[in-house]
Amino acid sequence: MNWNQLKCIWCSLFLIWGSYTWGQQDAQLSMYLRNPVQFNSAHAGTNGSMRTMLINRAQWVGWDGAPRTQFISSHAPVLRNRMGVGITALRDRSGARGHNEFMVHGAYHFPKKIQSFNISTGLSLGVQSNRFDFSDLQVNDINDPLQAMAYKESAFNAGFGCAAHNDVWYFGLAIPHLVEQPMGFQGSGPVQRRHYYLTTAYVKQMNSVLDVRGAALLKKVSGAPMTADFGVEAWVLDKYSLGAMVRWREGIGFQASYALDDHGSIPYNDQLRVYYAVDFPLNGLANRNFGSHELGISWDFGYRRNAYQSPRYF
Repeated sequence: MNWNQLKCIWCSLFLIWGSYTWGQQDAQLSMYLRNPVQFNSAHAGTNGSMRTMLINRAQWVGWDGAPRTQFISSHAPVLRNRMGVGITALRDRSGARGHNEFMVHGAYHFPKKIQSFNISTGLSLGVQSNRFDFSDLQVNDINDPLQAMAYKESAFNAGFGCAAHNDVWYFGLAIPHLVEQPMGFQGSGPVQRRHYYLTTAYVKQMNSVLDVRGAALLKKVSGAPMTADFGVEAWVLDKYSLGAMVRWREGIGFQASYALDDHGSIPYNDQLRVYYAVDFPLNGLANRNFGSHELGISWDFGYRRNAYQSPRYF
């Protein structure tokens, strides 16, 4: 078997994989439980403090034009923790294509528990924009309007989410894009489909030092099979964490975090935590790339324990 035959086989596998995953349009994130408000507005304000999160994801390192995504979010409780407000922004680039989002989030936290669970609902409103510029590519049809001019269009976006949590359990359901929008020139091309996210997590306290958390994320969009992420993490003294994850039929990965809460270097009521995650594909995409890497940092301003907040793991 020569090199050209190998390339044909690899390209065929890639196209087959793509036919199963074209519907997954939202930016992928391994640290989804580090930044849940990006997808579920009901989480706004549940940390009991103002939390700001920044994440940079470099996907399929080693490939030219592979996705590069930046996430930023900030949210805080208001009105005696009965409501939460926040903002999120996203910048996603893949080759000549780009996607931006800016959303404002509002959440209401019900004052009474239901079967020991705190219940929250949320709504997000904002704008998203899609762009592409194929003018630098070689084409056969020089009159193709997609090649002749750059495309950029903005549209309204809205999302909804709900969540339930207690000291050990967390459940979340979110639809971050309620409005389906065209993503192509003059209404052509693909459509921004409605994505459904279901998240659950459970924490088991092993002893006074070690806690173990299990988590799962299910994502569904029309035109593509359901995807599932499963992860487990060990937390030591709420300062260190180390974990592993599996993305069903796609890849495996690892995560770690460290809390910079030395009161001699930062204010007593603040907390900084750094995160790192890496995942490696196990399907046809495993060829010639060095995995996907995420680096994040969170800042809890006015960090404190109070009567109403989500467990620190969520």
